[in-house]
Order: sequence, then C-alpha cells, then structure tokens
Amino acid sequence: MRANFTDTQDALREAVRDLLADHAGSAAVRAAAFDGDGFDADLWHLLVGMGVTDLPGAVEQGIVAEEIGRVVAPVPYVEHQVATAALASAGDGHDLLAQFTSGAALGVYAPGQAVRLEAGNLYGRLSAVPHAAAATHLVVDADDGDRQVLAVVEAGGTRRTTLPTMDRTRPLADVVLDAAAVLVVPADAVPSAPASLTAATLYSHDLVGVGQTCLDMGVAHARTREQFGRVIGTYQAVSHKLVDMYVALESARSHAYHAAWAVAAGEEVAELAAGQAKASASHAAVMCAEGAIQVHGGIGFTWEHDLHLYLKRARSSAVLAGVTSAHLRRIADLIGV
Repeated sequence: MRANFTDTQDALREAVRDLLADHAGSAAVRAAAFDGDGFDADLWHLLVGMGVTDLPGAVEQGIVAEEIGRVVAPVPYVEHQVATAALASAGDGHDLLAQFTSGAALGVYAPGQAVRLEAGNLYGRLSAVPHAAAATHLVVDADDGDRQVLAVVEAGGTRRTTLPTMDRTRPLADVVLDAAAVLVVPADAVPSAPASLTAATLYSHDLVGVGQTCLDMGVAHARTREQFGRVIGTYQAVSHKLVDMYVALESARSHAYHAAWAVAAGEEVAELAAGQAKASASHAAVMCAEGAIQVHGGIGFTWEHDLHLYLKRARSSAVLAGVTSAHLRRIADLIGV
C-alpha cells in the first residue's frame, strides 16, 4: 500500500478543485439546490468531460468524491460510480458499461429493494433513491422467480416522484416500475458486495470533504472573530473543540483512503476497511459541521450562511450506504467480537 499520492493523483485533485472553484461556488450550489431541482447539469457535463467517470480505481474516485464534498456540489458522482461498479462486477461484455464509464449514461443504483422481473419487464417500487430524478438509467436488484439478478432500465420509462428532503444538494425520489422494459440482465448473481463497498468508500470521501470545509470555516472564523477584546480562538472552549474536530477528521481521512486502497486492490480487509471508513467519516463530518456552527455562534444558524448546507449534506451522507450502528455491528462480527 502506498502511503502517499502519486503525481498523477495530486494533479487530478488540483484539476478537479480548480474546476469546482470556477463552477460550484456558493451561489451556484444554492441556485441548483433551492431554485432548481438539486442537480447541476452543466457542472456534471464539465466533470464528465474531464473524465472523472472513467477513473482507474477507488483511490482516484475517492479524490474526486472528496473534492465534490468540499463544495457540496449537487451532482450524483458517488451514485453514478456505485452504479458503474455494480455493472462492472457483473461482467464487461455489454455495451451499457461503456456508456456508464464514459458518462454518456447517468445511472444510479438502488440496491436491496423488492423488484420483480416478469416476462422481460420490471414491476415494483423503489423508495427514496438519491438523484433518481436526474438519472437516465436505474440499476436495480431483481427477482426473476428463481434467483436474484441485476437489471438496468431506462429511467424515462418509469414514474418518478421527487420527495421533500433536508439535503437539497442530494434530492431523493420514489420510482414506480410498472412494465418497465429491461435493458440488461446479466447472467451473474447480483453484485451487491462490490457496489456496497464502493458506496461506503466513496460516501466516506464525500463526508471527509464536507468535514474539511467545516473545519476550515471554523478555524478561519476563530482567527478573526473577537469577543471581550480577544479573538475567540484563544479561548480553550473554542480551540479545544476545533482540535477535536481536526483529530476526528484526520482519523476519518486515514480510514477513507485505506478503504479506497483495499477496495481497489481487492484485499481481504476491504469490507472491514470500508465499514470503518463509513462509520468514522459519518461521525467526523457531522461533528465538524455541528462544531463549526457552534464556533460561528448566532450567524452559523442563519439561512444566509453556508454552514447549514454542509450540516445537511453530512447528515444525508451519514445515512446512505449503511448507518453507523450497522457498520459497527458488522465490524464487530468481522473481527470476532
């Protein structure tokens, strides 16, 4: 395992960060989240054009997810990469995988929900699927009566209802599949394990990005805000909180990149590492968002300040791909506790 990034990986981070700085500022995020439908199509096309949907491994994908989390960009990068991982693990002998990796198709994966496959059509209901309204394709687990298989449908042939959500940068939708024609049903079993590991790992990176921006905002405010004639960062109640946020975030970052390496390398510890990363990052991001709001005082609770966007993103990412308690129980099982 490499303990540092390659020059290529550093260049990828810099390129993605520069693009997001130019096209995913606070005003753009708010416009997409509150005036639009929670999906910035222009930004998505720019990211696809950069090639981020066709990166070679989980480490590179994690770098992109982390940078997207730093600006809470309203694009379905993690969801699309999870759908691609599901397709890839089912075998690469079909045309749709190329469409997914090139970004020509925008897919999301809705695992573990009851869908029936009958006579080449899908029937059922998918609940609260992230970015389903923006997707061109849905990847689902289906039961054909004999076994579980993977199926892909064109989203335009389904009925989608957008749900009210706390995190407007990651909209949810219910999807009704009623005689939706199947595009692909691979012969392999449902590839839930690779997709779930990818989901836990990339959501961890998204959470690390969210936490980093919250920490940066908290530190910057503590250095300039004065109270009783002193900058508030000199008070232990503030400085100790920021240190606790930093320690939690650095732990989460280490777990996230260990998970990315393990998943990319197919290591036996991949499931354990992904669970540790998701549990650690969920805790750290929520802690950093709440801590930054407290450091900012009254202004941190206002609609005009961006911190509420980060708290909401932290909360939504924390419950996707498994809540912390579920990951901790699985970790305990894996290590024999």
